[in-house]
Amino acid sequence: MTEHLLYNDQPIETPNEDRFGVDPFARALARSIRKMQSPQGAVIGLNGPWGSGKSSAVNLCKHHLAEAVKANELVIIDFACWWFRGEDALALAFFRELYAGIGPSLGDKVKKKLPKLGARLLRAGALVGKVAEAAGAVIAGGIAEKGMEWLAGLIEQDESVEALHADLSKALREQEKRFLIVIDDIDRLSPDEALLIFRLVKSVGRLPNVMYLLVYDRPLAERIVSERYPSEGPHYLEKIVQAAFELPDPSALDVQQQLLSLIESICGEPAEADMVRFMNIFYEGISPAMRTPRDVTRFTNSLSVSWPAVAGEVDRADFLALEMLRLLHPTIYRSIRQNKEQLSGSGRGEARDRGAVAQSFNELFFGATPQPEHDRVRRLLMRLFPALESAWANMSYGEGFARQWAMERRVCSPEHFDSYFRFSIGEEVLSSTELSDFLERADDIEFVKTTLRHASTVARRSGGTKAAVWLGELTTHAECVDRDKVLPLLTALFEIADELNVEADTAKAFSIGSNELRLHWLLRALTKERMTLDERSMIFRQACNTASLGWLADFTRSAWTDYHPREGKEREPPENCLTTEADAEHLRVLLRSRIEAAAVDGTLLAHQDLSFLLHWWMDLTTDDGAAVRAWTSAVIASDDGVRQLAKAFTSSGWTQGMGFAGMGDVVAKRVTRVSLSGMARLIDLDAFRSRVETVAAGGADPEVQAFLEAWKRSDKGKDD
Repeated sequence: MTEHLLYNDQPIETPNEDRFGVDPFARALARSIRKMQSPQGAVIGLNGPWGSGKSSAVNLCKHHLAEAVKANELVIIDFACWWFRGEDALALAFFRELYAGIGPSLGDKVKKKLPKLGARLLRAGALVGKVAEAAGAVIAGGIAEKGMEWLAGLIEQDESVEALHADLSKALREQEKRFLIVIDDIDRLSPDEALLIFRLVKSVGRLPNVMYLLVYDRPLAERIVSERYPSEGPHYLEKIVQAAFELPDPSALDVQQQLLSLIESICGEPAEADMVRFMNIFYEGISPAMRTPRDVTRFTNSLSVSWPAVAGEVDRADFLALEMLRLLHPTIYRSIRQNKEQLSGSGRGEARDRGAVAQSFNELFFGATPQPEHDRVRRLLMRLFPALESAWANMSYGEGFARQWAMERRVCSPEHFDSYFRFSIGEEVLSSTELSDFLERADDIEFVKTTLRHASTVARRSGGTKAAVWLGELTTHAECVDRDKVLPLLTALFEIADELNVEADTAKAFSIGSNELRLHWLLRALTKERMTLDERSMIFRQACNTASLGWLADFTRSAWTDYHPREGKEREPPENCLTTEADAEHLRVLLRSRIEAAAVDGTLLAHQDLSFLLHWWMDLTTDDGAAVRAWTSAVIASDDGVRQLAKAFTSSGWTQGMGFAGMGDVVAKRVTRVSLSGMARLIDLDAFRSRVETVAAGGADPEVQAFLEAWKRSDKGKDD
């Protein structure tokens, strides 16, 4: 049953397929047809809107009539009217189906009366205007020349319509069996073709032992008749159809249970922690929109195609809600897709003018005058987007919720928003498989290092590397890292931190962010709320034993300034400190020995954080910086030493003109600067300037030349 409904829209055929309570009605209809005494062209109408399951009801009715057919009490003639296009073809096909279905039960002489009756009616123009002229020709809709020849030979007969009808009636009245002519899918026809079906039934008249079951959408049929016959309107159909039945609506419970069953077969069952929110969205936003079996089939057909592309990468409830909007409210869906910035996040920044924001959202989704029926959609949208809940319901969420939404891969999370509309995950997030595999092996130091090193080489189209994505995702999912895996994970990350701190992942202009900062955010997320000060201090101290030099300096600065802040600042409370004060002092000792060792083995000069490390060395020495200045004096003796120091003391900044009347720069410009005051405590400036000018004059080192130009601008007070 599940596969049957998932991949096609075919009506059901047997009671065990019934999921919407149609069978009791179909059984009762079949019983009434079978018990009908001496029917005389009785016409039964089965009414229901498009997609309500009328064809399924017809099939079930025929299923319950199978015993009568087997007993030779009843002949069922199915006329698939929608197979034929054009009134001529439709009329010819109708009479051929009657001939094929009724003829075998009549004598050879009498059975010819039926096609003759059809021929006379067609010739008289009672049904279609030009079919007589078309005799022998090919008719639109697939009626072949052979079919027209079958009718053309009968048209010139002299018998009247009345005589033919009387002879046929007499023969049918003498029959012990009855005939049920089923004409389904009248809804699929054009207005003129639908009217022709009713005229055909009316023209053949009340033949004994003949019954008709016409299946159509009553309001649609009445509208067609009213347009063609304004004076008659619905009375036209009342003259043709003696008994009309409305197909019962399926119960809301049946629709809900079937829909939930199919959703589970496609998407799987929600986790227990997600169940309440899932069911809220289902019952409030999705289920009310699924009113007919065809609605359910259409929705699940779409879901069976779209869900596998993002399974596990998006929130199940959010995706289902957006799929419903895509199918039934495409304008609202399009408005969501095109307004990521306004809808992502909590909407806290809009509190200043909440009324105007609420009105703006109303107009965005519902137009200037929202209708009452939009209330349900509005509630659904608020469940999807806290920014809308903030604007429409005055609800506020703290900053911590953003991390939770990102963990749940909700559509309101900026990182995951695009996945819902691209049907694939974006490059700003990791796949759930990647993430779960990593969390499982977070204590495998070599695996962690290999994974992150590789990530730092993978460029994203939006800029930066995948290493930034990894650090961000691990911060979001920090609580998913087992406590006993925190130390090995941080040990691995600390060891390769300098390699990860690539320029590509450093924010530009007025933004803030680098992989160094992301690592700080991660280590706090892993420890601050989960461990005591002593516990995390022990972990950090051990991880720092093998940390890369630049990261060790940066971490030591953070740990030390918790207890020894800059002038005017207060010490951090213990709950905010990274380490104990004793461990912070230990890290300073470790850092000094590591810097001095790097100065000796030559790795200090080539380090990307050379300037930062020299300042730290100066602060950690007890000889008033003599060792540092002696080292820099020795370094500038070589051209490579000058080049490395020039690079280290060159800084970049960003400037952006504000302009007037909103006409400022839309992008920032990068500028190069030097910090003379910073260099003065580390190096003999006169000696260094002389060496810089000498190397720059050689013209082979553009970095040294840029450094010298920036120094000259600083001399003139024109530092950008």
